[in-house]
This record gives sequence, C-alpha cells and structure tokens, in this order.
Amino acid sequence: MSIAGVGIDAVNIERFKKAVEKHGDNFLTKIFTEKELEHAKDKKAYAMHMSGKFAAKEAVKKALPDGAKIGLNWAEIEILNGTDGKPYACLHGMAKQLMEENDISNVLVSISHTKELAVSNAIGVKNV
Repeated sequence: MSIAGVGIDAVNIERFKKAVEKHGDNFLTKIFTEKELEHAKDKKAYAMHMSGKFAAKEAVKKALPDGAKIGLNWAEIEILNGTDGKPYACLHGMAKQLMEENDISNVLVSISHTKELAVSNAIGVKNV
C-alpha cells in the first residue's frame, strides 16, 4: 500500500450557512447527492454537518492526482457515513475514472468541526 495523494480543506460554517440561506435548494442539490441530503435532513447541527461534507469533497478532489479535471461537479464525490458514523468517499463519473486510472483502491476521509470551522482530510491509497 502507498499514498497516491493527500488533500485537506476547511470551511467556515457561518459562511456556508449564509450560502444555503441565500441560494437554498439550488445550492444544496448542485453540491450534494440525494443520499447525502437524506442523511443530513434530521441533523440538529445541519450547517455544521454539511460544511464538513463539503470540506471532505474538496479534500478528496485535492487528494486525487489531476483532481482539477473533475471541475465543479460535486456530486461525483459523495461523502456517506457507515453504520458506525464514520465518513467514507464514494466516487462517480470523472472522479471514479481518475481513481481507476491512478490505481487508487480507496480514498480515506476524516472530518472534524469546531464552532466556526469544518475541516477534512483525505488520503488516496494505492495498492502496490
């Protein structure tokens, strides 16, 4: 096993919350998949939760070699949660293609929050 790439991102939760208030569902459905939105709908700290998912999408994009090729099609990077609550990345479209082209078997994701910030890191893992 070796590391193919590492990415990190931080999102200001209040700024994210204001973007959601300003642009509403159009903003959310452009960035998040149905599964991501469904998982978050009953969260008490909705803005914090979704800020973390957005940071994770950015971190995954940065962890992929040539991640800029994905563009702004955020739904190609889906951040879901296992039964234990731990986040994981599920890639689609160009993101999945980049993963396969670079022999990346998995992208590990971690998300954390403070009152002001949501942060995430991602590591692209390559089988050797």
